[in-house]
Amino acid sequence: MTEPEPGANPMPWAGRFTTGPDPALNRLTSSMAIDIRLLEHDIAATVAHAHTLRAAGLLDEAQVAAIGGACESIVGEFRSGSLSPDGADEDVHSLVERLLTERLGDTGARIHAGRSRNDLVATDLRLWCKHEAGTTARMTAGLIDGLVSVAEGHIATVMPGYTHLQRAQPVTLAFHAGAHAFALARDGRRFLEARRAADVSVLGAGALAGTTLPLEPSVAAAELGVERIFDNAMDAVSDRDFAMDFVYACAVCGVHLSRLAEEVVQWTSSEFSFARLADEWSTGSSMMPQKRNPDPAELTRGRAAGAIADLTGLLALVKGLPLSYNRDLQEDKSFVFAAGDRTKKSLEITTAVIGALRFDEGRMGEAAGQGAMWATDLAERLVGRGVPFRAAHEATGRLVAALEESGFELGAAPVELLKSIHPRFEQGDVAVADPSLGVSARTSHGGPAPARVEEQLTTLRGAAEALRRDAGAPLG
Repeated sequence: MTEPEPGANPMPWAGRFTTGPDPALNRLTSSMAIDIRLLEHDIAATVAHAHTLRAAGLLDEAQVAAIGGACESIVGEFRSGSLSPDGADEDVHSLVERLLTERLGDTGARIHAGRSRNDLVATDLRLWCKHEAGTTARMTAGLIDGLVSVAEGHIATVMPGYTHLQRAQPVTLAFHAGAHAFALARDGRRFLEARRAADVSVLGAGALAGTTLPLEPSVAAAELGVERIFDNAMDAVSDRDFAMDFVYACAVCGVHLSRLAEEVVQWTSSEFSFARLADEWSTGSSMMPQKRNPDPAELTRGRAAGAIADLTGLLALVKGLPLSYNRDLQEDKSFVFAAGDRTKKSLEITTAVIGALRFDEGRMGEAAGQGAMWATDLAERLVGRGVPFRAAHEATGRLVAALEESGFELGAAPVELLKSIHPRFEQGDVAVADPSLGVSARTSHGGPAPARVEEQLTTLRGAAEALRRDAGAPLG
């Protein structure tokens, strides 16, 4: 049998078989439509592997330079949109290998020595997750900046704080915005942890058991700018923990963005009227001319479901796989890519929406003065005078009921009414009806008093800056 020319077989495993795959099998196994977005990472891994082969004496300097030049050309064509995969290319890895072989002949055919698509795809996906986790962490920092900006303008803007969606205690808009920002700061750190988990080169692991060739994995890792190399080849090609970490970070971030979006929906409703969303970020109704709908917030809330589904899907995909690599793992990228794309879009939209909100301070302050939200503060005044908390709680509850029955507001309540409920009440206690006073009095750690909120904003500014610093430089 005549030996085929390099690159003549469309499949990298075709030498084992006497016939080509059925077209239906090609359609089933092809992942080109999904993993083509890994091309630049695959090119980076290929160049790094060429240096490993050079260090092992399997390529010379001229061949490495030729491979580097061809790879640079392929990337240029990809970025310009002129790269056209062959219908026979099974995936991005076979595409790159075919192009190198076609353009460099024997030199291109040498590039896969000591390498499997198993360790190559794992490295490519790790590089993608590392890059995307850094990008998403930086975007998280940008949304924190937006919330801090809102807070800086509303340190003294009083509004109701809620439990069970019932008005509970007076807080400020700055305090409320800061609460969302702290959740996002945790999200950013989760993305950085996912970035670190992905920062491992597994080139050199081969299909599952390394190689007999004298390859040193640290060479490729250094070329890729990756911090660590794998410990066990079998684990290296089958490990997708880093991908699960990234998708988990996306899912939790999506949940936090959904909670923030839900409050935008509430606050811009006529029932709350705490805020108005700018026209360019609102939509109308095809039937009801008066409508102003916060669709961006609603879509962000809805898309959080997709992130949860992606995480569940990825966990389910991996849970039953024996070691080491199995073709099921070809499907991991659909979950990982979707989660990353969705999260970045949601962060982008939420950052814009937060900047497009205009708050009605008068309406928020009015709402903060309703509903006896002073009750806890008044009970704590009794505690300060030596009354056990449970007794103070009971007395204050009876006072709330008495005021509702009499029609008095606390600020106008006669001292006789207060004394009839509990002898330790004083006339000056009616001052707690002012929600601003209640906010200022809450100087406990992490509380809404202006000085405490200023401390929190300082922490948040530092957290956002640390996320940008630790996320690494954006790729050019």
